[in-house]
Amino acid sequence: MKKILFTFTLGLFSLTAFSQTNFRFGFTTSPGFSWYSVDSKLQKSEGAKFTFNYGAIMDLNIGTDERYAISTGLDINLEGGKLRGFSLDKTAESSITAKVQYLEIPIALKLRSNESAQNLTYYGSLGIINGFRIRARGKYAFQPDMVLGKSSIEESNIKIKDLPFYPSNIKKISPYQLSLHFEAGIEYRVSDNTSVIGGLYFRNGFTNIVKDSDDDRVVARGIGIRLGVMF
Repeated sequence: MKKILFTFTLGLFSLTAFSQTNFRFGFTTSPGFSWYSVDSKLQKSEGAKFTFNYGAIMDLNIGTDERYAISTGLDINLEGGKLRGFSLDKTAESSITAKVQYLEIPIALKLRSNESAQNLTYYGSLGIINGFRIRARGKYAFQPDMVLGKSSIEESNIKIKDLPFYPSNIKKISPYQLSLHFEAGIEYRVSDNTSVIGGLYFRNGFTNIVKDSDDDRVVARGIGIRLGVMF
């Protein structure tokens, strides 16, 4: 964690020196929904979960034109989803409802319109999010034999690591997640140096979030609302 924070701080200073201009700082929160997309015949995704993101953002203007900026920050993101798996003969099944917490460092290019007479500015941003897993827990259920109706096993708030029954090849949630992030919204200037922002975002995971012993691929996706204030 110390290495991550040191690298992040060093990167901010480097970007500030490179931009050679002023920057804007703010705080945001982003409620939304996340889900898992699965590339497997023996696993499937089952619905979305409420997600919540909060943190600080910084826009580093490129040159002297405030319409173009490098946007970065430091966020805490809680996301998850539900996976259901089946044995090869389809007689046993299990499910895991995951809640995963990440420390995230976004890096994006932000484009802003000229401010209107109503103090409104429209913006759009496209970039990547580097997510570092902090915590991974979930609710686990296992049905050993759906035909004979044997008693099922359920456990709540367990660590997602070396699950006892199928899919037992799931070792843990990957420590790093890379995602594409797209966002569009508006800013309303309430004073010379303060604006409130509201927008919509979509993110699409690139990397497999599950570390296991096969080639099955599970990526996280999400949508939500961005709310915040910039100074």
